[in-house]
Amino acid sequence: MSFAHNIRFYRKKAQLTQIQLAEVLGISIATLRRWEAGETTPNIKMLEALAEHLGISPENIVETKKDILNNNATAKNSSGMLVIEADGKRIEIPPTEQGYKTFNEIIKNIFSAK
Repeated sequence: MSFAHNIRFYRKKAQLTQIQLAEVLGISIATLRRWEAGETTPNIKMLEALAEHLGISPENIVETKKDILNNNATAKNSSGMLVIEADGKRIEIPPTEQGYKTFNEIIKNIFSAK
């Protein structure tokens, strides 16, 4: 499962329409549709709000099938780069083995610090 698929999967599991979830999050439906299409990804604050409204942990949203097996968390942008956005800053990491490890450590640190 991809990041985009996870958002859609957990939204449907929570029995929410795109309109309902977008309203609760205070975002446009176009933004939510871009997330679910894998065109863009939410920043860390929105990821946390999204997870809270879906009743899951942020890690559940960023897991992919490969990540579930390897215990890694990833989110990719449309160019394939691993992306982390927080506090107005954006980090893009190449999707290499070391990139996945680095990305996973950053995500763990972000969520364990909160």
